Amino acid sequence: MTTADIRCVTDHATSIGEGPLWVAREQALYWVDVGLEPKTLHRFSPQSGLTTTWKLPQRASGVRERADGSLLIHFQRGLAMTDPSPDQLRWLPLWGIDFSIQRLNDSAVDPAGRLWIGSYERTLKQPLGELYRIDGSLIAATIDRGFQVSNGIAFSPDGRTMYHTDTHPEGHIYAWDYDAATGEVANRRLLISFVGRRGHPDGCTIDAEGMLWVAELGASQLVRIDPQGRIEREVPLPVSRPTSVAFGGPDLRTLYVTSMTFMLDDAARARETWAGRLLAFEPGVQGLALPRLGF
Repeated sequence: MTTADIRCVTDHATSIGEGPLWVAREQALYWVDVGLEPKTLHRFSPQSGLTTTWKLPQRASGVRERADGSLLIHFQRGLAMTDPSPDQLRWLPLWGIDFSIQRLNDSAVDPAGRLWIGSYERTLKQPLGELYRIDGSLIAATIDRGFQVSNGIAFSPDGRTMYHTDTHPEGHIYAWDYDAATGEVANRRLLISFVGRRGHPDGCTIDAEGMLWVAELGASQLVRIDPQGRIEREVPLPVSRPTSVAFGGPDLRTLYVTSMTFMLDDAARARETWAGRLLAFEPGVQGLALPRLGF
């Protein structure tokens, strides 16, 4: 594929676009702006071509669909449900995270409806990020720690492997054995290191063939990685700082890409006219319908 295959689907530019989520019942894609200002949630409808924006009370890092059809927005320092819309949030109690140190980051829902979410130390200076598992008890169980930026999470189509990215400083992607019945993981191993590459691994998603799609932040591309950790494909992008990816569309054959303008100087912004915007293309493979939260 070439950059000519990529299209910009919305003119709205985010400082740090993140957390894309396709909601099938609405046939729409949601994502958030993690930048300092403005604090916003966005919804893009491919059918109408319209983007709707809501102001948020805090910086959010992503959004997930709940079993009852509402959404859970995970903010950097807490969880809230859209009840019934993003204009009316209902905050949830959450135990087990010290928000004087931690900020919540990227997430995924496992096949049993649990929320998995990463964190980072709020100054980004120490490897104090953690990987949490949260169920209906709303107690964050620490699964692992010591990450610089605990980031993208995805599960294999057979539900037996979990993937997890640590973005800085070198950039690693790990694979774990995963047990859906218990929610336990084991046998963490390095899937691929990004040491020596141009960019760092950020958000990710899985396709129906079991390949991991990863936004390579700073490298102007996405990479598709097989279960053995080999890069099967590189897709060049017209933006240097892609942040995350999500499959969408009626048949889940469109791949949406979020990106950022943050850390781009004036010259780079002039070159990258689509920076911070929502991009899309058809990669030739189908995505998976993601599980919904069980709480």
